[in-house]
Amino acid sequence: MGEKDIGRGKVNHRWIGILGLLGMLFFTQACSSIAYVQLNDRLPAKASALDGKKVFLTVEDERKTKDFAARGVKREFDNFSESLAYSLSEGAGPGLRMGLYDVPSLVKEAIRLRVENEGAEIVVDKKAAHAELVFALKEFSLDLVERKWKVRLGYEARLVKNGTVLARQVATGEAERLKIMGTDQADAVVADLFADVMNRLNLPKLFQEAGL
Repeated sequence: MGEKDIGRGKVNHRWIGILGLLGMLFFTQACSSIAYVQLNDRLPAKASALDGKKVFLTVEDERKTKDFAARGVKREFDNFSESLAYSLSEGAGPGLRMGLYDVPSLVKEAIRLRVENEGAEIVVDKKAAHAELVFALKEFSLDLVERKWKVRLGYEARLVKNGTVLARQVATGEAERLKIMGTDQADAVVADLFADVMNRLNLPKLFQEAGL
């Protein structure tokens, strides 16, 4: 073998080593990356049915398990985050990034936005409120079963005055979507179900049934 061939062999081995190192770094980064759901919420059309109403808002986490990511998700993704990246869309406009929330904080923000969207005011003093809106989260979970993303959401909304429940509404829903790659389909199915079930909350009807 000539000197040129020897030199070429050394260069090839060097490039193989570099490519191998880059591959290892890429693999390590991919494995250590944190997967999470990007939830783009959609508000219903703005209304004024509750103009002048003052509401004290309480969110209670009554889920049997506090994990958003169920067993199938954790088995597929070692580092799946329990926080969700929350964005908000109004009408056909682009989503506004709100931030990264854990489930109780995200739900409280989503309910606050819907109360204000109906024209009511959120107050921090319960005595100054016409009523207390207690939003009890019963279930919110994401699972991965047989290559399908499965999401479930359920809640009970109660309108309370002086410790007495005057009216209540219950809503539940579930949906699934085939997993193709990454978490894009999870983002879509969670966002669609979340907006659908949360927008079933009929606050004007709740106040009407409560006689307020």
